[in-house]
Amino acid sequence: MATNNLKGSLIKFGFYFRRLRRTALGTIVLGSCVAFAYAETDVHIESVTTSPRGTFRIEQERKWDSGMQVGTITAWIIPAADSGQRVRLDEPFDDTKGRHFFISPDEQSICATVHQHSQLQSLMLYRRKTGLQFKLVTTEDEEGGDGHHLWDFDKNDRFGPKADLEANETGRVYNYFVAWSSDSARLLVERRSQLEAKKDGEHAWRRHYFYFNLRRAKLEHTQYLRALNRAVRNYDAARKEYVVPAFAEPLDALPLEKELRDRYEAAEGRLNKAYPAFLERAEDEKEKQDRRDYQRLWLKARESGAETFAAMGSKAERSREKLLYLADATENRAHELEEYLEERARWDEENKKQATKANEAAKGLAAADENRMNGAKPLYKSPMIRNERS
Repeated sequence: MATNNLKGSLIKFGFYFRRLRRTALGTIVLGSCVAFAYAETDVHIESVTTSPRGTFRIEQERKWDSGMQVGTITAWIIPAADSGQRVRLDEPFDDTKGRHFFISPDEQSICATVHQHSQLQSLMLYRRKTGLQFKLVTTEDEEGGDGHHLWDFDKNDRFGPKADLEANETGRVYNYFVAWSSDSARLLVERRSQLEAKKDGEHAWRRHYFYFNLRRAKLEHTQYLRALNRAVRNYDAARKEYVVPAFAEPLDALPLEKELRDRYEAAEGRLNKAYPAFLERAEDEKEKQDRRDYQRLWLKARESGAETFAAMGSKAERSREKLLYLADATENRAHELEEYLEERARWDEENKKQATKANEAAKGLAAADENRMNGAKPLYKSPMIRNERS
């Protein structure tokens, strides 16, 4: 019965969902577009990720090699209490291997999605050591990684893949962050793999959800994930998609019903505040309608998903388990929209600054041209004029 209910909870849709959450991915489509430049230098802040409690942020600093037209990115952890201090997160990396960071609710773990190349996206997991120092503890890299931190399924887990590539897979694999559990004990991951072409030449895709249990340092499946995987295992990317609300089962005991209800109501308030602003940020009417359609489908999927999850537990705890699902899924959705709006606001502000600089440069060029026509010494030499003369 629970499995049948779950199939009903996976609503067909998802174009905008992927655009919002799967770029760089996560997550936010603007995350890879925003660039904040330090004046007159080749160093830029590419994106900013703020921790859930607001105690630190991760800034990705890009340094350009103008001669080679490539860049190197360094991720810095910066405390909110003292922005003058910063700690490097891992080694710098090539800017073609874009990363997006997801910080756990307790701020003790960081998950990074890594764009390896067009055929592969992998994951890296860091744990806090002391202060703001985080250490790589495990990674999902289907091409081997460094050989020291690779994760894998237990040999007795009959629901896990038996090899890096399963039967009929082409080798095109994308691993996505989905959610942290509310107690930060589990990381939910989605693995999407392309299957060999069908007779009509079209490729289907396979989806597989699993947890990384941080307390056991093991990959695992639960009854809920097994049901979810049965429902979404294969799909046609061109015609069939599902909305799966971001929810990961915690390991800690269920909180009191009042606490869960308060969390759910607070999350609903955040979502109701963020959603209208998110809707207004649509580029045109078609995109606005896409967002409306997705939100309606997400609301249906959240409700049926909560019912399905609760039905897998004991009758005595079903009310609290439903509230847990509703609270966590709504918090995650609200956070996605809030992060999008923050990135969009930074993007808009930077665009204004760049437009102002462009206008000032244009005025300077016009003044210089007028002075040259009048035989006067130029009052302003823009970098463009200097480059033209060199």
